[in-house]
Amino acid sequence: MRKINYIILSAIGLIVIFGSRELYAEGFARARYDAAIRYIKKKQPDFALMEFRSVVRYFPNSPLAQRSIFAIAEYCYDNRMYYDAIKDFTGYVQNYPDSKANVFAKAYLLKIMEEIKDPTWEEKNMFEDIKKEFFSESLFILFKEYKEALYKSPSRNKFQISYHVDNIEVYRNGQLFIKIAR
Repeated sequence: MRKINYIILSAIGLIVIFGSRELYAEGFARARYDAAIRYIKKKQPDFALMEFRSVVRYFPNSPLAQRSIFAIAEYCYDNRMYYDAIKDFTGYVQNYPDSKANVFAKAYLLKIMEEIKDPTWEEKNMFEDIKKEFFSESLFILFKEYKEALYKSPSRNKFQISYHVDNIEVYRNGQLFIKIAR
């Protein structure tokens, strides 16, 4: 009887140890992510980038890693590191297809296409496919002239997308970011 009690207590102890390890990891990821947000608010994006990267590197399965990847890609875009931004936004779109931010990652990719001087043939094809995806879903508008969605990125950018019958407008912080025509 005592052996069974020791075995049960040992099993419970292992469960507690491994369970607390996951909680500790998530808490540490949250601390790094919150530190990155504080750096963004202090207008220190380079330090925020380091914190976002640490979340992605050490806690890749955390939900905060997904938001951190988007923030890293935004940092690359804002600093005109377009090829890094393309890599990060493309990875984001592929790895998180159901994310609310997915459509805004695609908008960034199209905006980068406008800003790149000489895109390769492969890049042009990829961007054309993304543009087609924007209009692939049927748009049903009833009693309104447009449909819209909102998103606030980890980098504190506020996005709004307006789906009109003949075009799509994406706003970043109240300014027109990109207009996509059929």
